[in-house]
Amino acid sequence: MLALDQETLRVYRAFLFHNEQEAHELARLTSSDDGSVKAAITRLVDLSLLAPSEDSPGGLRAVDPLRGIRVLLEREQEELAWREHRIKHNTTVLDALAAEYAAAVRSAQVDGIERLHRIDDIRTRIEALAESCQQESLAFHPAGGLTEESVEASRPLNERAIARGVRFRSIYIDSIMRDRVTRSHAQWMVEHDCEVRTTPSLPMRLLIVDTTAAVVSGLPGQVSGTTLLFRSRPVVLAMRALFEAYWDHANSFSQPAGSGETEPCEITPQERKLLELLAEGLTDSAVARSLGISVRTERRKLAGLMERLGVSSRFAAGVQAARRQWI
Repeated sequence: MLALDQETLRVYRAFLFHNEQEAHELARLTSSDDGSVKAAITRLVDLSLLAPSEDSPGGLRAVDPLRGIRVLLEREQEELAWREHRIKHNTTVLDALAAEYAAAVRSAQVDGIERLHRIDDIRTRIEALAESCQQESLAFHPAGGLTEESVEASRPLNERAIARGVRFRSIYIDSIMRDRVTRSHAQWMVEHDCEVRTTPSLPMRLLIVDTTAAVVSGLPGQVSGTTLLFRSRPVVLAMRALFEAYWDHANSFSQPAGSGETEPCEITPQERKLLELLAEGLTDSAVARSLGISVRTERRKLAGLMERLGVSSRFAAGVQAARRQWI
């Protein structure tokens, strides 16, 4: 629908009150230029506010404003009816397509597990889950900071979910909270009444939506690049129990890791986790991967711990750490 803007209205008034048709005179009356006046005349003809003149063959005359109102309303009503028809048609088509797509997704599942390999497929599923979420969204964010692209894409989904009353709880690994984009997004979530905590290590990347679905990647033994979507309720509830266990021992985002009560030597949660992982017999590379840090950083932290414990071997470090109740 064409708009009756101020330029067009001024030209219409000049036709109506001055019975003027020459472009240069109309330009003078409206303090405009010939090009703008000609464009306005074209719009007025399209709006049926100018009609062919009987007195001046080839010329135009202004239509009575009351008749013009009726014409405009009729055109608006026709446009509205067409838009409603188009909306209904598109809704019907997309509903049918969504049902067909959902059936195709279910047929691709094996034992309630859908294996996703392409990033686009993963994002499509996560977007659909985000839109369907009604109660809570739980997430593990292990090593690997968020990108500005992923934050920008997820924020509108989060805003709509928050408006629906969805409760967000997220756990980030301590080390990636030093990442500017990740920390900024976590702060944004907190400012929107979402709950954020941090922990020294996380076992995998996880998203739980209500109690209906769990999206998992990075499981031990899981094929690299594969994301699993579980819809089996017992599996989702088991994943939720795992989340709660980590949540209970995680630190508040507003409280930096290690700022609470500690032993006199001020061991941090990350250092404690490092010692625990070494005690389990993990290699330096496995410990570093679990903590989301480089092997070089892991070795530097371990060397610092050994110096503070006054020992020269890993075995002795484990013994002294146990004596001091660090692990």
